[in-house]
Amino acid sequence: MPIAIIGALFPLAMVSQFCTWAVDRIYRNAVNLNSFWMQKVVGIELDIQGDVEFSRSPVVICNHQSWFDIPLVQDIVTRDGPIVKFLVKREIIWIPIIGWICLALNFPRLYRNKGGATRENDFSIIQKASKEHGDESGALLIFPEGTRFTEAKKQKQNVGYDHLVRPRSGGLKMIQNFVSADTPLVDITIDYHQSNVNILRCLHGDPRKITITLKQYVFSEIDNVEDWLNRRWSEKDKLLSKGAR
Repeated sequence: MPIAIIGALFPLAMVSQFCTWAVDRIYRNAVNLNSFWMQKVVGIELDIQGDVEFSRSPVVICNHQSWFDIPLVQDIVTRDGPIVKFLVKREIIWIPIIGWICLALNFPRLYRNKGGATRENDFSIIQKASKEHGDESGALLIFPEGTRFTEAKKQKQNVGYDHLVRPRSGGLKMIQNFVSADTPLVDITIDYHQSNVNILRCLHGDPRKITITLKQYVFSEIDNVEDWLNRRWSEKDKLLSKGAR
């Protein structure tokens, strides 16, 4: 990405500030374009439940069903708040435009392999992102499930949820250890009102209505991340079951 290259070649404060500003504007314009397409062109209705005032640097968690989750979260958070940064697979940086933006905005890039060494590297990357969070504006997005929901994955885990798979608490525990205790934690529940959500169908306006529920907490309220996350997922599952009726 040319702006990112300029920032790397000329690491002066003024140049760096300009590059950060320029990338931020490009990001917000892209989000606005996505939101316009979703709501005005293909006619998806977003039913927002709950009212959250997004701070400069919140942590955001969300259930994960489709790649379409990301533009939805971006619309909700970035509309009146900071840009959204999220943990991405390292291979994504090779995808034109998307990868360049992730690289320019310094998104934490994970290996996501099962080997012990790569797992240690991923924890180190999350740790570094947690320590730096709050130094500059940006919402850090985490999908605690670590994978998109499918019926096959749900049945394989057999954890008792109807619409979710098991959340993993490791990343959120690490973040809690390094961010300020008063850091806001925003919990987003996305309900597509259908199973087998497909991003291509979403881009063509199916489903016609998506319900998004927002709740806000602060890390100082959470004593045990694993227990808190399991309770939140039980509440999410009940909420999604209600919406499926």
